Amino acid sequence: MSDYKVQSIVFEKDKIGLQEAIDWVISHGDKVKKIDETDTQYRFRQLNPDYLKRKGYTEFRTKKLNDVVSLILVYKD
Repeated sequence: MSDYKVQSIVFEKDKIGLQEAIDWVISHGDKVKKIDETDTQYRFRQLNPDYLKRKGYTEFRTKKLNDVVSLILVYKD
């Protein structure tokens, strides 16, 4: 499975502040257009899940980069 997209970039709030997370996203060439905040995470949406599903991307997986940052990857079936 090599056809995938990054749906969201997720940061653990207890490990990083919001501005640091924003700076990380920008420095890696990604977008800061929609930030979803939960009790424990900042989630930087890169692509809308409904759009991805319409394009055939239906298998969502989490890839942990380290104890601070994870990527939500979505693969084509």
